[in-house]
Amino acid sequence: MTKRLLLTVVGSAVALGGLAAFLVLQGLDAADKWSSVLSLFFTVAGFLLALVGLFARSPQQSADHAVTGGSLHQIRNVTGDVVITGGGGSGGTPSATAPAEGQGGGGTQSAHGARTAGDLHQIDGVGGSVRIEPPTGTP
Repeated sequence: MTKRLLLTVVGSAVALGGLAAFLVLQGLDAADKWSSVLSLFFTVAGFLLALVGLFARSPQQSADHAVTGGSLHQIRNVTGDVVITGGGGSGGTPSATAPAEGQGGGGTQSAHGARTAGDLHQIDGVGGSVRIEPPTGTP
């Protein structure tokens, strides 16, 4: 258990315990009124968190636990053309060419626990064309 998670659990338990003690000390009628008001605020907070989760997109790309024997490409929000050459587990040299000024943007790309012995491409939001060329034979 990480320190942050432990502090979150302990803080939540203390807050809930304090709220329960407050409501017990208020008596049944006042506690009922307080719980009605608090439920309104918790409902609004939950709705706002749901909206934030719906519309906020994390600008990250991750290859998570990738161990490659070939190549792994993650490309997102490029305004120009993308050309990926080489690759595979056959000893080719992979390269990706794209204008850097168009990169970035929202969304996530991930390769959870990926172990590639060849190519793995995650391409999203390219404004031009995407061309993936097969590996060329070595002389």
